[in-house]
Amino acid sequence: MNQYKTNTDPELVGMCLKGDAQAWEALIVRYRRLVYSVPVRFGFSSADAADVFQSVCLKLLEHLHEVKDENKVSSWLITTTTRHCLHVRSLKYRETSTDQDFQELPDPSDNIEDLRIMSEQQQAVRQAVDQLSGRCRTLIDMLYFDQRSHSYDEISHSLGMPVSSIGPTRARCLDKLRTILRRQGIK
Repeated sequence: MNQYKTNTDPELVGMCLKGDAQAWEALIVRYRRLVYSVPVRFGFSSADAADVFQSVCLKLLEHLHEVKDENKVSSWLITTTTRHCLHVRSLKYRETSTDQDFQELPDPSDNIEDLRIMSEQQQAVRQAVDQLSGRCRTLIDMLYFDQRSHSYDEISHSLGMPVSSIGPTRARCLDKLRTILRRQGIK
């Protein structure tokens, strides 16, 4: 699947439409964090977030041929995931609320555009992290993306580097990440 990492979204979409299962897997792996980040922001449990993820993947599979601009896969995923989260939240609210509570449900569309922009920015950062060298990518993942919150001792053991080297190495890796982001037009 590593061979697909360098393919653009339009290339992956084209291969998926031709039935390439590995391209589909690469597309899902590329955007899994993005899709999961939306239900997490809604405060969903892990089980509900997983259900949303599966539903959105199925929708993407069903509608991949309709994605008008393959360069906008991330926007399509954010919009679809947000709408599905709103639907799930509405269903859960109806199940647990009285008629009086239901009438006071706030309009969630006020924040959808902010959520979309933030999710796109986070996806751009994730893609930039994927462009880092192996050691930098692993270090940044362990420090900022891994939910297990590794200690410096765990990171030291895992990467085979002294604890005292983690801070300076992190600084160099973040500088490299900033350079990649600047090249992509992100400040």
